[in-house]
Amino acid sequence: MSTPAVSPPATRDPLTEEDICRRVRDSVLEQRLSPGTRLTEDKLCTVFGVSRTLVRRAFLLLSRDNIVRLERNKGAVVASPTPEEAEQVFEARRVVESALIAQAVARATKPDFEMLRMHLAREKDALATADIARWIRLTGEFHILLARLARNAPLLAFLEQLVFQTSLIIALYGRNGSPSNCRGDDHDRMVAALEAGNAAEAVDILTHHMNGIEAGLSFAPRDDMEDLHQIFAAKAS
Repeated sequence: MSTPAVSPPATRDPLTEEDICRRVRDSVLEQRLSPGTRLTEDKLCTVFGVSRTLVRRAFLLLSRDNIVRLERNKGAVVASPTPEEAEQVFEARRVVESALIAQAVARATKPDFEMLRMHLAREKDALATADIARWIRLTGEFHILLARLARNAPLLAFLEQLVFQTSLIIALYGRNGSPSNCRGDDHDRMVAALEAGNAAEAVDILTHHMNGIEAGLSFAPRDDMEDLHQIFAAKAS
């Protein structure tokens, strides 16, 4: 009687620099990775089980998106926008997102709106189950998904950078440790206005939405020490 073959244990595919970037971006969107956190090569090599070369390439990609800053003798540090930079980011978002909304009204399709409503349902589920980190990430991703409806790749790429910077700003300057001011039914109302073809109303809702988030900031930075193992271990898969 022959002995049945034993399958070798399953192995995970090695991480790429884009995988590392995605994990860092997600942690920024979820406001678990705070501005000013030092991302040491040694620690990230251990956390992700990758080489220094891969980590360095990821740092370059993240610095291009203004998520980390490469500082002499310090390495990579999660960006800490100044109050002046924060004001500029919100100003840029209002301008860029308003333009994207106007284009989305003319270019969005029925499947696009079905996709947005599925995303809104995930937002509500995350909030209902008190999965705050996931909810924060989803509320940020909503604006990126909305921008994709415009089919304008350069503006979308710029907005993605602004959304990540906004998450850093909220993490740094949010009052009383509040993770996000993306509350209420603004997202639902924006989708409804877009679906009705009313760009002006959608822009008005967006402007009020962004003004409310900005008004909820207090420019007094916090100095928190972060445990990189704890931050990224939750995302291991």
